[in-house]
Amino acid sequence: MKKQTFPFYPFLFAAFPVLALFAYNKFETQFSNILRPLLVTLLIGSLLYGLFYLIFHKKVSKAALVTGVSLLLFFSYGHVFNLIQSSERLRPILGRHPFLVAIFGLLWLVILFLAIRNKIGSDFTHLLNIFSIILISLPLIQMGRFYLSEAISQNRIKDNPSEVTAGESGLTYQPDVYYIILDMFARPDALKATYGIDLTDFVDSMTEMGFYYADESESNYGETFTSISTTLNMDLIEDYMAAHEITSGSAESGDLLIHNEVRQLFQSMGYQTIAFSTGYRWSEWADADIYYQIRSTNPLGALTPFENLLFESTLIYPFRGYFLEYLPTPTTEDYGQAGVYHSLHIETQYNILETLPEIPLNTNPTFTFAHVLIPHVPFVFGADGNLLQDPGYYTGDMAGAVDDAYSEDGYANQVKFISREIAKISQEIIDQSENPPIIIIQGDHGWRGANRHQILNLYYFPGEDYTNLYPDISPVNSFRVVLDQFFGFDFPLLSDEVITQEIYTSDQ
Repeated sequence: MKKQTFPFYPFLFAAFPVLALFAYNKFETQFSNILRPLLVTLLIGSLLYGLFYLIFHKKVSKAALVTGVSLLLFFSYGHVFNLIQSSERLRPILGRHPFLVAIFGLLWLVILFLAIRNKIGSDFTHLLNIFSIILISLPLIQMGRFYLSEAISQNRIKDNPSEVTAGESGLTYQPDVYYIILDMFARPDALKATYGIDLTDFVDSMTEMGFYYADESESNYGETFTSISTTLNMDLIEDYMAAHEITSGSAESGDLLIHNEVRQLFQSMGYQTIAFSTGYRWSEWADADIYYQIRSTNPLGALTPFENLLFESTLIYPFRGYFLEYLPTPTTEDYGQAGVYHSLHIETQYNILETLPEIPLNTNPTFTFAHVLIPHVPFVFGADGNLLQDPGYYTGDMAGAVDDAYSEDGYANQVKFISREIAKISQEIIDQSENPPIIIIQGDHGWRGANRHQILNLYYFPGEDYTNLYPDISPVNSFRVVLDQFFGFDFPLLSDEVITQEIYTSDQ
């Protein structure tokens, strides 16, 4: 008698969507972020398997087939919908959720009917088992190669520290240094000219505080990773990668923002590095000397950005409007509608803004990197700091607003909110510092259209000596000036080049 093959493929089908999504976004998220969704998908798969096992009167092969197909349909919906949306031919016909949901439902019923009517042979089960192993191997191999190359890259950095040596310092003490990114904060004059957003009071308050405002500054790049990486490596990122023989898409390229030249130099001078969790792996210095995790009171109620991506790929996503407002989470009471959608993002920004004023209390010299995702989407903060309860501000594509009117109002709200907060925080840092600090506050890029490269760019130097700064200084030269002027290095200024693109990944 031929031995029956146990169909284990539903469990691998359940794990595949999580692993595949992580492999595709391995630069974006920490490995730990996949553990909870992986556990949930395996639990869902196991429960479905058990349910269909009972429905089919303990015929395990039929239960496995229906479970496997159900999981693949459930987790592939969002990907299929996005593919249809990108097709000029298919979008008018199938590019609406009701039609596509109906097709998915019909396909599931066909598979169910076939499973009921036909015997599922051992050979077919064996084939699906092999297919599932091959399927799950693809993201696992990608992940393994990535982490191996990343480990090699980081060891190379440790074994070959920066050889640039400092000269005579311009100060008698080691000032704390703050590099604060306000993501998507366009230059105030551009905001007033384009959108009528008046930040005169904010600019005046910062200059009265002693800041230098580079009122003609533009970012070297129009996207976050390349822009911040350029600033922290003090070179246009293509030139830096070419000089260090780093290939695009490699683990080394994904590490450029984390283990960068500026960080290494301050560490070599005995500085403690301080950083914050952001929700995005490529901007998280998780191995900093002091790393502030989110002070969240709702670890079970908040979805990570990775979990949100996974959720958007499921068959539940088209129905989110019907149940999300009734889905209780620990943050709903405090944050209302905004918390239902973006509680983790809110907690992340609160964590950074509340912690920054505490850093001067550290008696060691510190270099702080703070990537604040405001005024970046989602537009959850009102101009007064209260959380907005109208989902039109933050339930559109990529967590943006649902239309241009909401978008412009939401962006204006967040610019006003964060400008007030950062002015208050800057004053607190200055007042609580034993010695005058160095503070750089920049937008990584502007917003959209003609404002994409026009950025907020503010500097606070000890003694307010700004002779080496100039109105159109770009981020690539920010730390060249700081390290030369205050730490005795010899970094000549580079051309303030602006690298434009025809198409950006998004307007956000």
